[in-house]
Amino acid sequence: MKRVMKFRKIFIGLLLVTIFLAGCAVGGRTSYDKDYFAKITDDLNREVVIDNKPQRIVSLAPSHTETLFALKAGNRIVGVTEYADYPQEANKLDKIGTIKEPNVEKIIKLQPDLVLAAGITPKEVITRLSELGIDVIGLNPKNVSEIIESISLIGKVTGQVKKANTITSEMKNRLEDITETVDEHIKDNQRPKVFYEIWRDPLYTAGPKTFIDDLIHLAGGINIAHQAEGMWPQYSFEVLLFENPDVYIASQHSWKHQVSKESILQRKRFQQIKAIKNKRVYIIDQDIVNRASPRIITALEKIAKAVHPKLFN
Repeated sequence: MKRVMKFRKIFIGLLLVTIFLAGCAVGGRTSYDKDYFAKITDDLNREVVIDNKPQRIVSLAPSHTETLFALKAGNRIVGVTEYADYPQEANKLDKIGTIKEPNVEKIIKLQPDLVLAAGITPKEVITRLSELGIDVIGLNPKNVSEIIESISLIGKVTGQVKKANTITSEMKNRLEDITETVDEHIKDNQRPKVFYEIWRDPLYTAGPKTFIDDLIHLAGGINIAHQAEGMWPQYSFEVLLFENPDVYIASQHSWKHQVSKESILQRKRFQQIKAIKNKRVYIIDQDIVNRASPRIITALEKIAKAVHPKLFN
C-alpha cells in the first residue's frame, strides 16, 4: 500500500511538472508568434505593435530607403519620397511626394502594412494613416549614436535583425576606431576650428543638434557654429573672419549651389581665412552627412581625414 501511495505521489508530481512546463512553452510561443510580430516605442514616444512581418513598406525619408536596402528589405518597399536616389534601385520605385509633403492618397493606394516616417513628417499624416490601421513608425535620430539605434529598430520591425546586427556592429567598430584615435592623440585645446558651408550667398552653415555638428566633434574638430542659434543658421561673414577656421568644408545642395575646392580658394574676400591660406578646403557629398543611414560613418571618416589628415591618412 505504501508503495502504491508513493508511486501515486511521484506520478502526480511528474504530471504537474509536465503541465507547468507545457504551459510555459505554449505561453512563450503565443506571446511572440500569435500576439504580435514586434512591439517597439518609436522616437515620437508612441508604442507600436506590429502583428505580422511587413511585406509592403512605404519610406517617407531617403535615409529610411537607404537603410531598408542595406538591410536586404528593399524588395518590400512599394513607395518612396522624391529625392530617394540611393541605391539606384530606389529611383524605380513609386514616388509619394516629398519628405515634407507626402501625398496621403498615394500612400493609401499602395496599401502598405508599414510606413516609416521621419522627424519632419507632418503629424496629421501620421495620425490619418494610423487611424486607417496602417502601422506607422516615427524615427528622428539626432546624432550618430541614435542613427545606429534607428537602424537596429528598423531591423527589428522588418524582421531583419541579423542583418541589422551585422551593419550596426561594423558601424560601431568604425566609430570607435575614430573616437579612440582622437581621444588618444588630440587634446581639447588642439582641436582645429572647422566651418561647414551649406550655402554661399547668403552664407549658411550647420549649427547645433545637426548630424554635421556631431560629425565634426567626433572627428576631433570644433564646429565654430556650435553655439549659433538654430540648426541651420545664416552666418555672418564678419564672424567667419573673426573665428578664422583652420578647416573649410562645403557641399553642394542643389544645382544652384555649385562649389569646388578651386572656386572657394579663389574667393577674394576669403583670402584672409587660415583654411584658405593653407588650402585646407574639402568638398563632401551632402547626402552622406545629412541622411540617417549606414553611410553616416563614411561621412565621419571623410571629415576625420579632412580635420586630421596625418592621423587618418
